[in-house]
Amino acid sequence: MTELREAASPAGALDRASPNAEATEAWLARRERGSRMGIRALLLVTRVLGRRGGRALLRVIIFYFTIFAGPARRASRAWYQRVVGRSSFWTAYRHLLRFAEVALDRVFLVRGELDQFEFDHQGTQLMRSALATGRGAILLGAHFGSFEAMRAAASDAQLPINILAHNANARLIAAFLDEVSGGRSRVRVIEINPQDKTYILEVKQRIDEGELVAVLGDRLGLNDRSTIVEFFGAPARLPSGPYIMASVLRCPVFMVFGTFEPPARYVLRCELLAEQVELPRANREQAINRYAAQFARRVEHYAGAAPDNWFNFYDFWKMPADDQQPQQ
Repeated sequence: MTELREAASPAGALDRASPNAEATEAWLARRERGSRMGIRALLLVTRVLGRRGGRALLRVIIFYFTIFAGPARRASRAWYQRVVGRSSFWTAYRHLLRFAEVALDRVFLVRGELDQFEFDHQGTQLMRSALATGRGAILLGAHFGSFEAMRAAASDAQLPINILAHNANARLIAAFLDEVSGGRSRVRVIEINPQDKTYILEVKQRIDEGELVAVLGDRLGLNDRSTIVEFFGAPARLPSGPYIMASVLRCPVFMVFGTFEPPARYVLRCELLAEQVELPRANREQAINRYAAQFARRVEHYAGAAPDNWFNFYDFWKMPADDQQPQQ
């Protein structure tokens, strides 16, 4: 049980009482209310204009957004420069537009309107085979393409999926699913709360009951444990938690990627990372790093082929100057 808590409990400021806790809660509440208003506006657009009309409107909105959203535009251009070797205002525009299009599609996917899309399944039978044994599995994804497309297709095939997310994101995901589905969503959102470790028991229960637990492996929460790997030729920091959790739960880990190909095609890929994550005590950190590096290579493969599906609009490689080398 100690290791299970460790898998989800990074030591640090979030585990201590914060003098600004009340202010933080108030900010989260305002953010959630604002997000609900945004979701309702998006729902109105989809009802009035439909998917085709909504996509046309996005082209205008994102053009102006690209002009005035300097940080996102610069992050996109830096990404394209690193991955493709060239960038411009127009690569940033298409990149941001792709993100907005995928966000718009989430509404239709959550509502179960799958007939508007074409799905190309590659390797997803691996999940079905794993669940046929009666044991659950972890789905490891990234901020790449659409995880919602993978989730919607899995729901259509009656594969039970739970989403594991940090506090604020968990609330926003739950709000989105609730608003869009009219309260009928069957997806559970498990909230990572560093001040209450009991949530990891729910993760264990879901795995034991033969369900899927989805977690993102490319972005750190505050004070998350991490490991450094090479990603597109430079060191990047990835979370260690998914691999520690998988080693304790002794369940398979599948990497999942849902690449969007306009106007309406999603290529859903599922690959086995490990039947069981093994973290020997003698070289635990090195073992974690090997799994994270394997995941990074697959993300690099798919993101390199479809750079407009990469949705981390910040300096992904930024880290302290004295902490720059991938771990061996």
